[in-house]
Amino acid sequence: MWLKEVPDRDIRELVEAAAVLRHFNLETLGFILEKEVTTEQFLQLTGYSFIRRVDRGWLLHDLLRDTIGHELRLRAPEYYDKLWKRCVLYYYLQIKKKAQKKSVSWESAEWVYYIGDRFIRTLFYQQSVTYTLEPLHPSNWTEAERYIEGRILSSQDMWIRHSDPETNERFEYFIAGADSLLWLRHFHMPTLFELDPNSVKLIRDEQGKVCGMAEIVPIHEGTLDFLLSNPPFSSYFASLSEFGLNELRTPRESAAGYFIASIDVIDYADFSMRQAAGLTFISCMLSAGLIVTTSPTIPFFHVIFQSLGFEKTKDVVHFDYGDRQPTPYFVLDTRGKKRLDYLNKMIASFGLAQDKNAGENRMHLLSKRERDVIELLIKGRTNSEIAAELYLSEATVKKHVFHIFRKFQVNNRVELMNQIRDR
Repeated sequence: MWLKEVPDRDIRELVEAAAVLRHFNLETLGFILEKEVTTEQFLQLTGYSFIRRVDRGWLLHDLLRDTIGHELRLRAPEYYDKLWKRCVLYYYLQIKKKAQKKSVSWESAEWVYYIGDRFIRTLFYQQSVTYTLEPLHPSNWTEAERYIEGRILSSQDMWIRHSDPETNERFEYFIAGADSLLWLRHFHMPTLFELDPNSVKLIRDEQGKVCGMAEIVPIHEGTLDFLLSNPPFSSYFASLSEFGLNELRTPRESAAGYFIASIDVIDYADFSMRQAAGLTFISCMLSAGLIVTTSPTIPFFHVIFQSLGFEKTKDVVHFDYGDRQPTPYFVLDTRGKKRLDYLNKMIASFGLAQDKNAGENRMHLLSKRERDVIELLIKGRTNSEIAAELYLSEATVKKHVFHIFRKFQVNNRVELMNQIRDR
């Protein structure tokens, strides 16, 4: 049906690219296709009935995105793989660019979609779900109490069943109702709120109903003594050296990381609730520095932690859930240079260039037209000369030069030439 609605070949190419991207805008389409997408083309694309506007841009309706993506993988697997790798590169650059600002929660979720294993993609990304996180506040305190009361009164066993639409592989996990409440054993909302108001958040669904609760304690000078002396946190922090602890005593306004004690939803078997919980967890991964988590010995949660690249502590366990089970912690440390090391390791697994020879590697990030422009920049051509030689307007050349500077992380032609010369 969509082929009949999109007779133009160039626009069909945009639709295929949009099917590979989870969310798209003019910039992302141009980047992964390695060519300029005009405003006119973009407006035509976003005017179709099967595309809708969301907070972070636009997206194809879920069923159509899956259908086009599946067809593209079968018809042109190498082209599909190329587009996928461009998506990896795009979010790699976005996270790198924002590394110092710690504002990459949304980019982290997109990044994990492209670099994560199939288990994570099928578990949390099969549909587009709207949810919001809301910090605990006196205005929603009663709702939080009602949520906890409701969970205790209506706790039930959960069977989590889902399948991979590409391979038809099925996954099945069981969570006993009693086990799903073990996180409440040491949960004391007033204490956590006094410790740091951001420690507890409510998860609301698309209708605004509270469907979950997250206990995510920031690690800084104001919380570290609490974490050292209270379960289920204390065993991990007591295992750290004095130097390691001092590194975590950061000012309140710049947390060294987070301890994710729980992300609970009413029913993990419900896809929308499961996705809200999973993406809440994933959003912390690259924006926090140090992430530590633990959970009752429920295979479903432990498989998720390890699939996301968390390392299980070997010698540090706790017995704080009252189930007599030695429970490990799971840790992801992306503080300082470790974040870039992690990013480079992940893109290397896709056969993409790492960051060691910056100038040479960043040439792979340029579109075909940007490569044409940079070749003439190397020859010393002015913007007007480049415009004449490539039959472009001077404004278009300036835009390409701006994008080249941004991708090479330089401010002018001299810095660009120095970086290219170094390679």
